[in-house]
Amino acid sequence: MKAILGKIRPSKRLLVILTAAFGVSAASGGAAVYVSRDALMAELSKPKVSGLECTAIRTLKLGHNGQRWIRMHVKTDRADGQARMRTALRVVGALAKAERADLYQVVVLDSAGPENRADVRGAAIGAEVLFAPGPQSVPGMSETFRAFYNDGTANSVGVFHGKTVDLSMDDIRTMMAAMDDHSPCIDPSAAPADGATAEGGAGEHEAKPAETAEAPAGH
Repeated sequence: MKAILGKIRPSKRLLVILTAAFGVSAASGGAAVYVSRDALMAELSKPKVSGLECTAIRTLKLGHNGQRWIRMHVKTDRADGQARMRTALRVVGALAKAERADLYQVVVLDSAGPENRADVRGAAIGAEVLFAPGPQSVPGMSETFRAFYNDGTANSVGVFHGKTVDLSMDDIRTMMAAMDDHSPCIDPSAAPADGATAEGGAGEHEAKPAETAEAPAGH
């Protein structure tokens, strides 16, 4: 090597050394970028322990035999079954923290799912959570939580064709204990203090005097 470098003029010798040095540096930098990208992709592929961002479609506050029930319909964008479930559990926890009720229900739909309240049923439901702080007083509730999700993906109109997965109380406790985010869904229709909606009159956020709620139905 010394013999070779000895035959090269000083300026050319410096150029060779610098070129070799930059080559090593570039190779190391490339490896560092590659490793960082892999680490980032691995991190992004991990399931979000608190679910995903969601948008509130409607919140219904209903009366049932002297009890107060709150039902919320929300949408997520192309989430898998467990992500929808985590989202529903997070939102029902935030809802229970914000308002007192005898029964809370959160239904998760796909972003392409139905907008009309009457169509929120059957295969349109990607996940659902019922939470009753005092289950013995709520018809159809034998435990504090009832939760299930559809393990399929939604089609172009937001309908799921997968298998229904029911969660045990242990599953629910494990998911909720791991959560590091307890934020509610984004509510684009959040009204000013007067509570009026764009349609005028009493909003869906408050039950009309004659409106009652049905008992929790099985899925």
